[in-house]
Amino acid sequence: MAAAGESIGQGNQTLKGTKTSMGHSDKKTSYRSETIRSPALYLEEFTVREEIDQLSNRSFGGARIKSIIMPKLHWLLLHTPVVIAMLPVRLTILLLRVLYWWPRNPWRLSCEYICNIARQKGHTHQPRQVYQQLLSNLFGVVENFACLYSRGLDYAQGQVQISDDDGARMNRLVEEHGGVLLMVPHNFGTAFSTLKMNVTFPLLLIIRNPATIERTRVAIDFYERMQVKLVMVRGGNPFELSRTLFSVLKKGKVVAATVDSLDRSKNRVEVNMFDTQVGFNPWAAKIAARMGIPIVPSYFRSRGNQISIALGAPLVSKDINELVQHYTRFFEQNIIEDPASWAFLADRSWHKTLRKMNSRLDD
Repeated sequence: MAAAGESIGQGNQTLKGTKTSMGHSDKKTSYRSETIRSPALYLEEFTVREEIDQLSNRSFGGARIKSIIMPKLHWLLLHTPVVIAMLPVRLTILLLRVLYWWPRNPWRLSCEYICNIARQKGHTHQPRQVYQQLLSNLFGVVENFACLYSRGLDYAQGQVQISDDDGARMNRLVEEHGGVLLMVPHNFGTAFSTLKMNVTFPLLLIIRNPATIERTRVAIDFYERMQVKLVMVRGGNPFELSRTLFSVLKKGKVVAATVDSLDRSKNRVEVNMFDTQVGFNPWAAKIAARMGIPIVPSYFRSRGNQISIALGAPLVSKDINELVQHYTRFFEQNIIEDPASWAFLADRSWHKTLRKMNSRLDD
């Protein structure tokens, strides 16, 4: 398979855009854009628009770290032996392990919060064990992507397990309903597991592309090597996206989308999760309700570089709240049982929410 630079079309240009913030005058902002073409893209091409100097104006957070690390790791995977490419990752994981002893480490605190919440449900997870396993799972998924580049797709598929019964059930649902919406959380093994799901049932992945052109190129190259088709949605036309999804879901596809991001907009649906009302964007549930197709919740359990896919019961309903509650209940159950597989323990918004949930338990 061609490398990223060989398979992706070029088309740089600089645009002038306008950002408007309430209570302030319009502010001119410079953008650059590039149209990327790849066989991994369901619509064949995607135009990425990146704000110039956007990262220099940010604090040194997760987005900036990923913008620096991911392209360099990708270059190392393409041009150096795996043992060399993985060296910076090993050093980073080692540093993060040591940082457990920093009392204000937000990842450590999130582990403490989720363990306290799980304790109310009868589980006895220890925060340090969850934290260390979380880092092992993070390293494991990077190791899997390295093996994809060095050893090929057949080897990589062996790192992910899905039961024959679950595979047959998904194909049966597709035949009966014409399409299925797979509701996906942000697990460490989620993205990599798509290469196994793609050979088990007909899959189309919906993802929000990264904020930079370079990281978007890297992401597309990953999925191209996994031979997974995807639709990217950041900054895209919502009507075009809806039209595409309605068309695909009539053609015998399982459409997978991550749906565990918190939503505080007026359009959110609030459901009970961890004994607290939490808001989520119901866009996928709305499509399922309108089309009368089933949603199926999922969870991707990691043990280092080994991943197993768990699928929940399907639900067909016209009630959007019922659909959202159905998949979030499945997420909650699996997060409580296996918190170290949930990458959103490292998410800033979920960290704040877990902290509030935990404080209520202490009151």
